[in-house]
Amino acid sequence: MHTSFIVFNIIGLAIIIIAAVRIGMKISKAAKQEAPEAQNKVSYDDCLAKNNETFKYGSFTDARDGETYRTVKIGNQVWMAENLRYKAEGSYAPKNDEENVKKYGRLYTWTSALNIPVEFTEQSPAKDIEMYHKIREENYQGIAPEGWHIPSMKEWEELMSNFPDNSNGIELRSECIWQHPGEDSVGFFALPAGYRFDNGSFCQFGKRARFWSKDEYGKSNAYRFNITENSMDLEGVYRSDAISVRCVKNA
Repeated sequence: MHTSFIVFNIIGLAIIIIAAVRIGMKISKAAKQEAPEAQNKVSYDDCLAKNNETFKYGSFTDARDGETYRTVKIGNQVWMAENLRYKAEGSYAPKNDEENVKKYGRLYTWTSALNIPVEFTEQSPAKDIEMYHKIREENYQGIAPEGWHIPSMKEWEELMSNFPDNSNGIELRSECIWQHPGEDSVGFFALPAGYRFDNGSFCQFGKRARFWSKDEYGKSNAYRFNITENSMDLEGVYRSDAISVRCVKNA
């Protein structure tokens, strides 16, 4: 047997062993992250009780279904401190479980959030010029209760301006549910409801929060405000996705 052949086999075996070790380390790391001891131990009820004691929450009742929401002033804006729960066509329970709605609210497609025909999922509302101009008006209500509206991209930017430029959204994330707890220093109480694709699959429940803006982004996308455990940003996503809605009070 040639020496070169033996050396080749030894090198090949070494590569396989190194690869196996690395895969094993990744699996072990993932398992540790999912292990009970790695999870957030702050209960939802304790988290909510602390917020209720810390912040001067207001209260608003949606006359359509009797749902009552906490409200909070952040800077010059008044926000609902809970995700919208109003049941409408084009809305879904997070993770397809109605038991989740009380905590996380419902997930809405963009057309459902704006309360416009579903045909505008993949075409600009400019096709209906009257509706297009109405959406662009200040305080466009959409599916929000009377006296409230769907935030514009500029209103999300105004909310973000209350925090440092390098903020990862920790000021908005709740202290419960997230694996890496937020500080929730303003009482926004952002919970990771995840989102739903138009194929019916639910993703990132417990890991990501997404909220609609009324502003479109290209032919089939719209702007959304996104919070993860590491970042917050504004970007476009498919209008057919179903994500959370936070309402802001009319000025």
